[in-house]
Amino acid sequence: MKNYPSRHSEIGSLSCADVANPSCHPELVSGSPDKNKKIWQLCTPYFLSCFILILTLALLPLSAQTNTISGKIVDGQNEPIPAANVFIEGTLLGAASDDEGIFVITRVPDKNFTLIISVIGFTEKKIEIQPGASHKLGTVKLKSSPLPTQPIITTASKYEQNVRDIPVSIANVSAEEINDRNAITIADALKYTSGINLNDDQINIRGSSGYSRGVGSRVLMLVDGVPYVTGDTQGLVFEALAVNEIADIEIIKGSGSALYGSSALGGVINILTKPITQQAHYNLKVYGGLYSEPFYKKWKWTDKTQTLNGIKANFSQKFDKLGFRIGVARDQDDSYKQNNWKERINVGGKIQYDLSPQERLTFSGNFMDQKRGSFLYWKDLQNALSIPDDQRNDNVHAVRTYLRSEYQKVVSKDNFYRANILWFHNYFDDKVGGAKHNSTSEFVYGEFQYNQKWGRHFITMGLNPTISTVTSNLFGSRVGVGAALFVQDETKWSDEWITTTGLRYDYSDIDAIGVDQRVNPKFGLVWKGLPGGAVRFSTGTGFRAPSMAEAFTSTSAGGIIIIPNKDLNPERSISAEIGWNQVFSEYFAGDVAVFYNYYWDLIEGGFIPSGQIQFKNVTEARIRGFELNLFGQLFSRFLFYRVGYTYTDTRDIKLGDFLTYRPRQILYGSLNSKWRFLGFGADYRFLQKYDRIDDTFALIIADAKERVDAHVVDLRLSATFKFSGVPLKTTIQANNIFQYNYIDLVGSIAPIRQFVLTLETSF
Repeated sequence: MKNYPSRHSEIGSLSCADVANPSCHPELVSGSPDKNKKIWQLCTPYFLSCFILILTLALLPLSAQTNTISGKIVDGQNEPIPAANVFIEGTLLGAASDDEGIFVITRVPDKNFTLIISVIGFTEKKIEIQPGASHKLGTVKLKSSPLPTQPIITTASKYEQNVRDIPVSIANVSAEEINDRNAITIADALKYTSGINLNDDQINIRGSSGYSRGVGSRVLMLVDGVPYVTGDTQGLVFEALAVNEIADIEIIKGSGSALYGSSALGGVINILTKPITQQAHYNLKVYGGLYSEPFYKKWKWTDKTQTLNGIKANFSQKFDKLGFRIGVARDQDDSYKQNNWKERINVGGKIQYDLSPQERLTFSGNFMDQKRGSFLYWKDLQNALSIPDDQRNDNVHAVRTYLRSEYQKVVSKDNFYRANILWFHNYFDDKVGGAKHNSTSEFVYGEFQYNQKWGRHFITMGLNPTISTVTSNLFGSRVGVGAALFVQDETKWSDEWITTTGLRYDYSDIDAIGVDQRVNPKFGLVWKGLPGGAVRFSTGTGFRAPSMAEAFTSTSAGGIIIIPNKDLNPERSISAEIGWNQVFSEYFAGDVAVFYNYYWDLIEGGFIPSGQIQFKNVTEARIRGFELNLFGQLFSRFLFYRVGYTYTDTRDIKLGDFLTYRPRQILYGSLNSKWRFLGFGADYRFLQKYDRIDDTFALIIADAKERVDAHVVDLRLSATFKFSGVPLKTTIQANNIFQYNYIDLVGSIAPIRQFVLTLETSF
């Protein structure tokens, strides 16, 4: 195994929050702040009304509990199954099993209904319930399954579906996986998902993205089904949501523009937050760790031991119709790199009021305050963990606030609708290159969605209005508005054949960029004629409108100057996939997919003849490849394994060369085992070195061309026990245990070896 530090460079590698110098283009500071102010004056009464309504409902007297249903969920060895999803079909009533496998659902309707139980690693179970005041089901045993995905998926079609009915590739990351690996951010939770690689905070699904350091993204991130993006960059904000609030992550691989619009060109990530529990539930987790010394002594930049630590806590309880959940987290990291420290606080939660078993009002939100140093790139290869002297005092302060309200109405199991509105506030100020800068952006998103089953057809339709504003000395004062209409029809022709057709119309008007209109269709086909298997096919078009950051950024740092480009066109694509999912037995399953994508007008940042960087529509591109996933268990749920291999052939059609910053081969593997009170886990990641990078960065960044393949191994050992009657779980983990050195972005070594100890209690 090599231990030689590699290098790669990335085009467009500077974000608005990392580098700034408005003096380069002072004309961008002008704008229309009065227009922004008027927009927010219109929006403020809505949010105030939502708050007053929630508060009023919270103060209403609580009625006595009526019918209840309860039980204990266990596996084949009668061991309890925690975090199982239990819900009543045709209603909004449901619960999650606790650490002992016990669940309780109150206010159950006094009529016939179907109870559905689903959980990762087990076959979905349906139980028919007859009318009665109380239902004690006793012990409910689930059959083991090797599939590592939830049987019920919501992201693919904006409603709950069985995974075998979906015509696109779906990946899943559970709360248990996130917790076992002690993922500190969403990015940490995603880095072992097949087909995904991350360059620092830039996510790449099957080669769809290069690297632009958060200035625009071809992957759309959702929280509970609605966008979780900033108004200026439209980028993914992985650190703005605490991971202890996550119940599940669903990932669509391939274009999702036909349902979700812009930024879903390469895929969709949907973060599902934890439900409110019926009974009082507390969780507390603390962690602490340290970094090893660098492999090369010449890289050592401090005599101090660099550490990381954090604490996460949450509480949840439902009181008849009213329930609430609150979570807090604090994370601190000295970092293994000079001036790359971070201090972050997250607060999040939700309030839920059940107007009836079929009607629910939810108000949720998250707040993040983060301070950090700024590491743009290394001094040189001999000082790979140090930064140039003029960057040592650079820092960034960011505040992000997310508020959302939702009304849901289930008319019947075949008819429901929901309405959402959210507000995402993003603010940052920084000190870069001796100057101070700041920016404020707002993003408001609304959605009305209606679902109706007519015979063999299940129709989904909806409307999305949006408003984005920016006031910044980097982008100027900007306003963008948009609206969209979408419709989809899932048709079950028989037990074996399912088709999905959809269409979405998008309208956008982004300040000086102007008006753009797009229509994106899609088609999907699923054949379930194989015992335990399903063959799928999907095709569709996608698009991504340029972000305000790509069009209007005017900044400089470290000798690199970025200038604006108001003439950017939206990116466009057409994609297709054929796949086969097969469960061979309860011990082994597999999934294989072949994909093809063609892109027009890809937006990339790169050097222009003047020596500056500008975002431009630079190329046509073609990406094709295949993905193979194998997963299963050995010795009756004693040892679980998962292997995922992805091959992508990415080509710049105009240049006849590879696209930049895309690894051709990715291989991930994991092993997990539990025996009595002990648990063991191991993860391996291989990423082939990039075939092509932007060599122009070598003119500014020393040793910019060095790069090697990446081989990373993580290990962890856990123990679960009770101390004075209090349940405890402790884990020790070693990340990058073999101290393998490779590059994760321009002039930056990826995390070196670290050891982390965690202690957790939940009751």
